[in-house]
Amino acid sequence: MDGPPPPEEDFSALSIADRLAHKNWKARVSAYESLVRSFQTSASDTDPVFKPYIASPDLLKKIATDANAVAQEKGVECLVAFVKFAGETAAKTRDVVVPALVDKCLGSTRAGTKNNALELILQYVEVENGGAGVVENILVGLSSKQPKAVAGSVVALKEVVRKFGLQVTPSPPILKALPKIFAHNDKTVRAEGTNLAHVIYQYMGPAIEPWLNDLKPVQVKELKEAFEGMESEGRGKGTLKAERLTRAQAREAETQVGDSGDQEEEAAPEELDPRAFSEEVDIVPKMPNNFYGNFKSSKWKERKEALDDLMTLLKASPRIKDSPELGELAKSLATCIHKDVNINCVMVAANCLEELAKGMTSALARYRESLIPPMLERLKERKANITDAIGNALDAVFQTTTIVDVLPDLEPALKNKNPQVKEGTLKFLGRCLSTSKIPVPPAQIKPLADNLATLLEDGFEGARNEAATCFGTLMKMVGERPLNAVMENIADVRKVKVKEAFENATVKCKAGAAPASRPPASAPAAKKAAPVKSKPSPPKDNQDGPPPPSTKQPDPDALLLADDPPKKPLGKPPARLMVS
Repeated sequence: MDGPPPPEEDFSALSIADRLAHKNWKARVSAYESLVRSFQTSASDTDPVFKPYIASPDLLKKIATDANAVAQEKGVECLVAFVKFAGETAAKTRDVVVPALVDKCLGSTRAGTKNNALELILQYVEVENGGAGVVENILVGLSSKQPKAVAGSVVALKEVVRKFGLQVTPSPPILKALPKIFAHNDKTVRAEGTNLAHVIYQYMGPAIEPWLNDLKPVQVKELKEAFEGMESEGRGKGTLKAERLTRAQAREAETQVGDSGDQEEEAAPEELDPRAFSEEVDIVPKMPNNFYGNFKSSKWKERKEALDDLMTLLKASPRIKDSPELGELAKSLATCIHKDVNINCVMVAANCLEELAKGMTSALARYRESLIPPMLERLKERKANITDAIGNALDAVFQTTTIVDVLPDLEPALKNKNPQVKEGTLKFLGRCLSTSKIPVPPAQIKPLADNLATLLEDGFEGARNEAATCFGTLMKMVGERPLNAVMENIADVRKVKVKEAFENATVKCKAGAAPASRPPASAPAAKKAAPVKSKPSPPKDNQDGPPPPSTKQPDPDALLLADDPPKKPLGKPPARLMVS
């Protein structure tokens, strides 16, 4: 007669390290559950509990690839908790963990394992403050011999794009992979590729179409018909919004939350720049051998012909690879704008410099001092088509740099004897103030305001009017208080003009917004900033804060070997900010 079954073995007496290395999968599950509790009850993302695992990413890989299916699912769940609560300190483990997920988890037959792996991938995008590394890891999965793993990789790419948008996720590598996805023998892979293309279309619209040229004609036809259907259903370009923020974006958004009684309407999201979807092109080898010879010719037609050829090349190169030779090219174009006696050459040179700035983006910023002053000098021209072309080039150069750097370049032009130069420079300054993503710093506010106050009394009406516009826009950006001392000495009739300009001004940032770095090649869209108030924001619904910090800091090495920690109420990380 058989007796009762033997009691379930109790692994709780073993240390976590022993359970992680145990041959019995139930022991490993016990360890993963213990680690989840440890991570959830950590005091902060720098808590010593994370240190042993951050220092041993291969151990994390072993957890993700557990040979037992049940233990693997629990192990990936454990890793989700690890990255969620360790935050940006866990980012350095991504290049070991994500390839393991791609290889062993995304094609799993267990839904829980696949879902946990997807969430872990999204967590890595969040804590790494960008999707470039994650996308690179996932794209390797497209070469897997297992169709389920390939399909899982395509689903992961789609989710990263859908959740974070193309401002966070680098689109060219994904777009380049579409032909490979659509050429796959497995119909599930191709179907998931279609879903991926639909999601990308909802962000970038028709800009996706050049990337479909290598697909089969019938596939292109089906996709374009689907895109038309999405447009008619109201699911076209711009209808999909990022649902998740990276940790850096979340911090920036928190600094831009103003008092509920002083909030302005939320700014419309910025349009995605189609150039961000293009590959970098090295234009230097493509320039004609005789370019500089013709460009410096004494015959204006030869100079214009050289500039026209350059313009054709620049138009065909939306993103331009940085090169020392391009700095000299930019300076030569600025010199042409400044000195060329033929207005046709001046306008084409301005158009070329505008395209060069848009293509090089922040890489052009270091040449700013050699570009802006000579262009400002040429604003003395009275014909609007010339000053408009130069103004567009100035605006494009400004977008590569910051208002902090540009302001010193404007000062001489603001004191120029030529009234058209002053007026044109003030118009440019007004556009800079209106579009700048960072506010004028305190040290530059008063000198700028003093210059504008002087120009409010200029003998040329155009300069006076533009000075009032600039002063009002500056006030909108930095607030009235820093300008009170200057305003006191302004004539009442001028104050009326300034106040009117203040009411009508629009700015993209205000004093008190999070500081921004020099704009990158494809800068992410930001919400309109509002002044930060000193009082703490009230807690929002379903946004619990992190658990209170522990008064006792455990030894990191001891934690790896310790028994289960005492059970505590489970904490939560700071809730993820959602963008509707």
